[in-house]
Amino acid sequence: MLNLNKKRLFKNYSAREKRNFPFIYLCLILPLAHIIIFYFVVNFSAITLAFKNKALEWSFESIQRVFESFKQQRDPWGYNPLNLLKHSMIIWFLTNVAANIINIFVALILTKHMILNKTFRVIYYIPGIVGAVVFSGVMKEMYAYNGIIIEVLKKLGVELSPSLLKNGFLGSESTAFTTLMIQMCILRMTGADMILGSAYMKIPEEIFESAKIEGCGFFREAFSIAIPLVWPTLTTMLTFALCSFFTADYSMYLYSNGSGANGMTSIGYYLYMFQTMIAGSTDTNYLMGYVSAFGMFITLITIPVVLIGRKILLLVNDGVEY
Repeated sequence: MLNLNKKRLFKNYSAREKRNFPFIYLCLILPLAHIIIFYFVVNFSAITLAFKNKALEWSFESIQRVFESFKQQRDPWGYNPLNLLKHSMIIWFLTNVAANIINIFVALILTKHMILNKTFRVIYYIPGIVGAVVFSGVMKEMYAYNGIIIEVLKKLGVELSPSLLKNGFLGSESTAFTTLMIQMCILRMTGADMILGSAYMKIPEEIFESAKIEGCGFFREAFSIAIPLVWPTLTTMLTFALCSFFTADYSMYLYSNGSGANGMTSIGYYLYMFQTMIAGSTDTNYLMGYVSAFGMFITLITIPVVLIGRKILLLVNDGVEY
């Protein structure tokens, strides 16, 4: 039966196409090796470390330390995992919910209702092209006590607190995290325009013209035509967003110069911090065991969130063909 199926399968290809099969199989070797080595092997090693102690003997010590950190709201290094989790969820909500809701309408306006829409889409995407290290360095200078933002506010006659005049926006716990969240919202409002804009462009123009003839306004056009037609794209974007539900980060490590000062922390910062600690530590087994257990804990929570979230998104709208 298997041989018969193979014969039917290969019967659909010409002799010329069959000659290309060896080359195609050779091309698949590299991505298959990449998946096996860097996904299965690496993750298997990381998972086993969560069940080992300093001496690399099988133990639940690392898992117990993670649960104790959440219970006591303090880990062995002085961080509160609940605060880190709260910051990550705030970042996730602003980035993937609030900003994306605005993106849906901004992308539609740029694509279907605005002259030079392609030019503006490229302009809005420029911040995403600049590297995170370069961009964060520029923004830190702008937020400094002698930066351009404070200088402009002074000239406008805005009354600033002594803390801002001395330390800048990122030098105070009362303003650092809020400043980065405002910056993130402004930049992310147009971050998905390239993807959503491409999806909107595939919708036949005749559909929108017919809607206008029928007296359809912008919001009716968005909710009744545009969003349902691009829902598969939105579902994919939101599914990927759910994967970072507990680990959303906004380059906190870069903005705080690796210190996490003034509340510039998140789960992403926390995990990256351990990488630098491991690189300069002699007790790597202790650190890696805790990181592996913490990562496994987050993964076990994230998996059902992603699966349930995707199921709900598919139930809302299974896509419209046109």
